[in-house]
Amino acid sequence: MEYQKIKGKRHYIYDDIDEFYDDHPNEVLIENWRDGKQDDWVWSDDKRIVQLLKVSTIKHPQDRKNYKWSKGWLRTIVGTFLIRDNTVMDTDFDKHPNRYTFSTKIKHTSARVKERENLTKNERIFSVNVAGGMGAVKSYMEAYEETNPDKARKKAIVLLKQERIMQEVERSVLEVSKTLGLDHEYVLRKLKLLADHSEDDNIILQSTKEIGKIIGTTGVTVKQKEVGVFGVFQGFSPEQLENIERQKLGDGNTNRQIDVGSDD
Repeated sequence: MEYQKIKGKRHYIYDDIDEFYDDHPNEVLIENWRDGKQDDWVWSDDKRIVQLLKVSTIKHPQDRKNYKWSKGWLRTIVGTFLIRDNTVMDTDFDKHPNRYTFSTKIKHTSARVKERENLTKNERIFSVNVAGGMGAVKSYMEAYEETNPDKARKKAIVLLKQERIMQEVERSVLEVSKTLGLDHEYVLRKLKLLADHSEDDNIILQSTKEIGKIIGTTGVTVKQKEVGVFGVFQGFSPEQLENIERQKLGDGNTNRQIDVGSDD
């Protein structure tokens, strides 16, 4: 008999049936683990007795064809297994470095998320949801059928740190923006209109500050990509700004200049 703990609670694996009944005299032992339900005790394929801690009849997201024909999945103290006729459900801890994944190699599921290069089906759904303004937590819960908001929040944070996810979000945002006629030129024109013609000095000041931030004239060079709502514009270098100013002088541009002043 051996055990491992989850949140301080011991979960045992029994080698001997008499030993099992000594601890659980009223339990019914399920012969075929595929027929077990959550909290049932079952025989594993390596002839040991283990409890099913979680059983789900919801199919695994079909981003891998090997999962397509499963009847669901289950988890024991050892690992997570697909409910299929050809699945071997063992109790060897050495073969399952992480009980929360089907993989027998990955110790931390976050490593798989970070190392993956291509989007999975659920990651694409999550990205589109975020781009649509659904919010990261709700986007994750819908894409992954997650019911725990705290868990969804933690997982969403990890996803939003991945470049492939942000690229997909940005691509979706730009596509939607283009269909609405919204681009960087539109934003600049609107801000310039406010700065030039507003009767409210505060609006003029704030609009001019925003323009300055965008084109890099307020001492901060914007280095973010042109990615819609996630970064406004790619900044100009000091040399580019100097050339622009020279061109304006050479063209005899006498437009009134606004002194932005400090941020105070």
